[in-house]
Amino acid sequence: MSTNFRCLHRLYVHMRPPLQGALLGVVVALVLGRPGLAQTTGETVLPRPQRATIDAGGEPFVLRSPVRILVTPNNIRLREIALWLADLLRARTGFAVSVSPVGVAAPPPGSIILEATDATQSHIAGESTDAEAYALEASAAGLRIRGATAAAVLWGVQTVRQLLPLEFENARGARPSRWTIPALRIEDRPRFAWRGSMIDAARHFLPLADVKRHIDLLSRYKLNVLHWHLTDDQGWRLEIARAPRLTQRGGWRTEATGERTGGFYSRRDIREAVEYARQRGVTIVPEIEMPGHASAALASYPKLGCTNGPRAVPHSWGVFADIYCVGKEETFTFLFGVLDEVVALFPAPFVHVGGDEVPLDRWRSCPECARVMVRESLPDVGALQGWFLRRIGAHLASRGRTLIAWDEGLEAGMPSGGIVQSWRDSSFTRKAAAAGHRVIASPSEWAYFDRSPGELTLAHVAAFEPVPAGWDSTLAKRVLGSEVTLWSEHITSGTNLDLMVLPRLLAFADVVWGARPVAIDDLQRRISGDHVPRLSAMGRAVGPADRALPRLGVAYDSVARALRLRLTGSLPGLSVRATFDRSPPVPSSRALGDGSPLAAQGLVRLQAFIDRDRVMEERRVEIRPHLAVGVPTRVTPAPSPSYPGTGERTLTDGAFGSTDHGDGLWTGWWGPDVEVIADLETARAISTVTMRFLQNARSWIVLPRLVELSWSNDGQQWRAPIVRGHVVPRDVEGARIHAFAFALAPGTRARFVRIVARNAGRLPAGHPGAGEPSWIFADEVMVSTGRRTAR
Repeated sequence: MSTNFRCLHRLYVHMRPPLQGALLGVVVALVLGRPGLAQTTGETVLPRPQRATIDAGGEPFVLRSPVRILVTPNNIRLREIALWLADLLRARTGFAVSVSPVGVAAPPPGSIILEATDATQSHIAGESTDAEAYALEASAAGLRIRGATAAAVLWGVQTVRQLLPLEFENARGARPSRWTIPALRIEDRPRFAWRGSMIDAARHFLPLADVKRHIDLLSRYKLNVLHWHLTDDQGWRLEIARAPRLTQRGGWRTEATGERTGGFYSRRDIREAVEYARQRGVTIVPEIEMPGHASAALASYPKLGCTNGPRAVPHSWGVFADIYCVGKEETFTFLFGVLDEVVALFPAPFVHVGGDEVPLDRWRSCPECARVMVRESLPDVGALQGWFLRRIGAHLASRGRTLIAWDEGLEAGMPSGGIVQSWRDSSFTRKAAAAGHRVIASPSEWAYFDRSPGELTLAHVAAFEPVPAGWDSTLAKRVLGSEVTLWSEHITSGTNLDLMVLPRLLAFADVVWGARPVAIDDLQRRISGDHVPRLSAMGRAVGPADRALPRLGVAYDSVARALRLRLTGSLPGLSVRATFDRSPPVPSSRALGDGSPLAAQGLVRLQAFIDRDRVMEERRVEIRPHLAVGVPTRVTPAPSPSYPGTGERTLTDGAFGSTDHGDGLWTGWWGPDVEVIADLETARAISTVTMRFLQNARSWIVLPRLVELSWSNDGQQWRAPIVRGHVVPRDVEGARIHAFAFALAPGTRARFVRIVARNAGRLPAGHPGAGEPSWIFADEVMVSTGRRTAR
């Protein structure tokens, strides 16, 4: 809401009714002169109503005590909504509120009337948009919301919340003397029946209270699906009675620091969340990943894999080779049992089974999988995935549920009637619809909210069209709607979730519900002027609309020869806390600002907080002194701009990278051999030279096939190189750091050391990037005078 509009609103609510009508006439005249806002309440309501008209001469609706809420008789769900509204009104206004059936007599002036023509008790996402259409009328006589179903009336109630003054959302703030809504009429309906948000609780566990807060946000903006990603490689979050080790073992992981992290939802938690969502018009769709992204399950029950592994829940991100073995019947017995418990907990008619990013390595070399291929006459190992999905889909169908899978299911062979969720790009939405499937559109270039708001801006989200231009009506009808996704590799708390989702979720809600076309300047003005203040009053953390969230980095000061914190950007209430004794940072730990020096040695742990909630991932920097710290280097060729490390002396900064190649401490090159020359600035006695490299083959990062060391006193004449190889397999699972260490003869002196890393070449057949160049990642050239080398 603009400043001028707020002033007009304050003036309006304190006027007598005749003067209010005159002021409204002026406002409407002004509004009519602004493109895209003619005769609408677009200054406040999001998503924008399909049709809205202010009655310029009408007297406003005034909310006064006692508030009477009248509902269609014999509609249990509608009465439930009325009671929820009554509780909200009492809490926000302090008024007395009653709920009773609509009688035959005229309702008392100032009543709130909720009417539904259909006594259906519930509405499931994905059904007809007709069931969610509502009409709202406000006048001095009262406030009336009509809809075909109670679900429609609920969306009308959420509109009323936005029409009330901003102070209504702040339960602890000052209360105005009058609560008014202008005389108006709204006729509204959604564009799409499926309007959702996916949250990933597997990578970073999200407490139940934060899940509920997200449900509140969805309901407020008329989004009706929570897609709950409950299992992945890094954690199994759902209690399963017949397989207790899934949460006892698979719900927890040991981080690289040795700390144990995790958590899971009990069956009681799930029932509570499902009921909480139902009351707010949100359907929860669970996702149980299969056959890939199953490391946590296989760490709990290793025999379900082709290799009886892995034995530990991974603490790094990526795609892992071990998946469910489809050649073992016990795999299906296990999964059918899990799904039966899932169906019992989640009443929604849909179960998402993932089906994405399935490496075929294990199946390709598994005799039991080969026997299934022969028995089922499958042409190749890739066809096993389709056979698997169809068998899982048939089981779900026998339980009255519809399978949903990510768009890899299209190549694998989706079961008939299954729903495809497209993610790789918009072309897969078309492919799925053209193949006859219903589709949920979540193309990564538009809907992946784990991407930085500097990369995926609010304006970009607002331009999204789930049904691309030029589609015929048959294909268009197969698009149920859309979801945004929030993968949680870097989302560590509910506050962090809010920062990533807000304010962009408001633009997305406008896409899947609001009137078209959108005027982006108007949308941004309404969001920043009215909704951001409302969300802030509700205690929500709101991130930027078009720039990256603050980032914790490390820079090397070559003058002071010291590592410093580099904090890029800021947010209200943000602080950075650090520890130097290996303990995790807490809100009371030492505060650091941009440019603060880090320790000379040891482990520095950095964590950003807003109030007492973590935001963004913790940063860990291991600092180790050695003879070459701070010396100049010459690197050929220059590293990738995406992986520059800590600056021009990153390879001699004393900071050692973690197994995360994106931690800002690694330097990367895509394709070439790499030469590094370190100038020790004077000839010195040296005994060992070590350089560390990273391997994570699934991320296309491979150890050099050879590393060569030579040294010189003048930089011109070089000793014959010593050559080191390694025996680390290229397909070793996960991320691994390997140090190439060279022990020199006693009495060796040198000013320059030169290391050449020979690239491993193109990625092999069977790799997702087969034929593409591999990366080299390095983080430190260490020189010492002692015999011990860094690990």
